[in-house]
Amino acid sequence: MAAELPPDSPEPLPEAVVDSRRRLSLVWLIPLVAILAAGWLGYRTQAQQGPLVSISFQTAEGLEAGKTRVRYKDVEVGQVEAIELSRDLSKVVVRARLARQVDSFVTDQTRFWVVRPRFSGGQVSGLSTLVGGAYIGVDLTDKGQPARAFEGLETPPLVTANDPGSIFTLHAERLGSLSVGSPVRFRDIEVGRVVAYTLLEPETGPGGVDIQVFIHAPHDAKVRANTRFWNASGIGLILDANGVRLSTESVTSLLQGGISYGLPPGLAPGPQVADDTVFELFPNQQAAEEERYAHRETWQLEFAGSVRGLNAGAPVEFRGIRVGEVREVSLELDAATRQTRIPVLVEIEPERLHMSGEAVPGPDTDTKHQLWDQLVANGLRAQLKTGSLITGALYVDLDFYPDDPPQQIAWEQTPPQLPTVPTPLDELRGLLTRLSRLPLDRMGEDLGRSLSALRDTLEQTRVVLQRLDGETAPELNRTLAQTRQTLESMQKLLTPGSPLQSEAQRVLAELGAAARSIRVMADYLERHPEALIRGKGANP
Repeated sequence: MAAELPPDSPEPLPEAVVDSRRRLSLVWLIPLVAILAAGWLGYRTQAQQGPLVSISFQTAEGLEAGKTRVRYKDVEVGQVEAIELSRDLSKVVVRARLARQVDSFVTDQTRFWVVRPRFSGGQVSGLSTLVGGAYIGVDLTDKGQPARAFEGLETPPLVTANDPGSIFTLHAERLGSLSVGSPVRFRDIEVGRVVAYTLLEPETGPGGVDIQVFIHAPHDAKVRANTRFWNASGIGLILDANGVRLSTESVTSLLQGGISYGLPPGLAPGPQVADDTVFELFPNQQAAEEERYAHRETWQLEFAGSVRGLNAGAPVEFRGIRVGEVREVSLELDAATRQTRIPVLVEIEPERLHMSGEAVPGPDTDTKHQLWDQLVANGLRAQLKTGSLITGALYVDLDFYPDDPPQQIAWEQTPPQLPTVPTPLDELRGLLTRLSRLPLDRMGEDLGRSLSALRDTLEQTRVVLQRLDGETAPELNRTLAQTRQTLESMQKLLTPGSPLQSEAQRVLAELGAAARSIRVMADYLERHPEALIRGKGANP
């Protein structure tokens, strides 16, 4: 019970009521709203941001974080945020933020490169960066899978994903003077470029180089299944069995190199081909336009002499008409006999042989064996001949040698072996070999003795002639003088009007009269044979 207060005391103060419940102060609403606003802004910013990509380059020359832009067709689509070194310090990693609108076009086929002033392939590019600074170019495409890490190109690509045209692959043994940016021409009109090349390892295939070329539309439609591509770079100098051949293209090709393509003469355009079709790149236009046959028969030849100057690719001709080529020249050693042989493999194209009245027999048939056996029986042989005196290159010539001893085809060998005949030089070499086997030393000694004996004989003959000149010659002179006198005397006697001649004429006249008397008497006796008994007056 509360104590009573005196009447003149003041009124008591109210007692404080303590509320144990906690209430939120309105002061905290301000930071809360600020946090919510910041979160919303962050969400919207994050939602509107594009992908963050990392690009590796060899160097960061001309690039700056927060300043360098990323452009597509000269439209800004991103910015470099950071530049870092790779873990092994071999490259520079550039992190760039791209716009959200290009997110779906950033795939594993997207390419990045740094645009700087460049002079390549006779063209100048990137001059605008002299004022505005370098920037990163990008080639966007919707093909491929999404990606965020890329390997930057050191040079700008010659073809972008949106350029109309087609890419084809050319296979060659060597790159030659070609390079990225070399022009591709059709009828001397530039229609494309070399965009890349790849070195093929022999372990994974035949080796060589694969060259990718891009041909702009609509010229890519002119590439057909039977189109031939050839290297049109620089000056072509060919030294082979056909001699020396020099081929040149345009002045631009001499400076930059290039590739040309077209159809061989006389061929109709084939069907169209798809992208990435593989073609063979021929070394020159002549090789590209040469008629080619699908079916080839392999034969083996073995020559007794040297094959120096015979190389793979040398022609095989029949009386000046090409029917094939040499595929391989090798050296083999027989382990049993310790002897060497040089087999030459040639490929003959039977479709080049036009047989009148019937078709050329196919491979591995009895008709084919009979045909070749008959040709060899008629004297068909292979012989090495010199195609050019300048280069010394050889070729294989097929011809008939009916005087050669009979031979047969070795069908049991793989491939079958055709008979051969030696070259005239080999025959001369064989003659010299036989001469070297002659006993020339003994023959020389015998010849020396014979010459010595002949020298003695000549000396004796000289002595006899001197004796004849000193002793016999005066007697001969006297005898000749007497003979001359005798002949002069006889000439005087036989001169017309000389006594001897007159007497001889008289004697001849008397002999003639006597001969007439004898003839008269003979005639009389023939008529009167009895006159021999009775006499002339006793005739009755």
